[in-house]
Amino acid sequence: QAFETFLRAHGYTRSDLIPLRYARLQEPAPAAQPAVVQAYRSQVQTLAHILLPQVRARAQVLAQLEQLFHQHPDAPLFDSLPGAGPLLAPALLAKFGDHRDRFPVAADVQALAGTCPVTERSGKRKRVKFRRGCDKEFRRIAQQFALASLSQSGWASAYWQEIRPHCHSDSHASRILANRWLAIIWKLWQTRQPYDEAYHLQQRARRRTLKSPRV
Repeated sequence: QAFETFLRAHGYTRSDLIPLRYARLQEPAPAAQPAVVQAYRSQVQTLAHILLPQVRARAQVLAQLEQLFHQHPDAPLFDSLPGAGPLLAPALLAKFGDHRDRFPVAADVQALAGTCPVTERSGKRKRVKFRRGCDKEFRRIAQQFALASLSQSGWASAYWQEIRPHCHSDSHASRILANRWLAIIWKLWQTRQPYDEAYHLQQRARRRTLKSPRV
């Protein structure tokens, strides 16, 4: 039960594979031969000395990034996104930028990030295909955030469970969820408001009520 809770907290969605993953963790780990351990001991120590400055430099850069991020007036907005964390929140802010008139509608952001498909029409024929012309780094960030939100947002998790059976892969599903998220973030970005899960759920319920047929 604790292992399953851990996996779900980190966005793992393959519940059918959880028993298999747990069983593999319980298998005894093979022990290395003493001669192999002796041979690689000095090499590991050398690599550790090489990597330590890189680890410290990375920590320093992340600290600077966090400081600069929180100095930005839009930081509370992106910091409020469920699951964004100290890396994805600044990354999303950098992709959205400061100029609201750059993206007059949410579809502009979705097209730039490549989360929405391309529709081609020729006469009576219509073809919907994967969008290749986009900011691929933005797409990667958006999809990473979508996956990270699964453990922090109830509606995102429910939406994932709804769409995943109809998608070709996890990447396809995360792209669809990211597309939905970008529309939400765009609205918050335009109104300069932080994300509120309870308010968002109320608005979703209200829209469903308005769309339901009246008796």
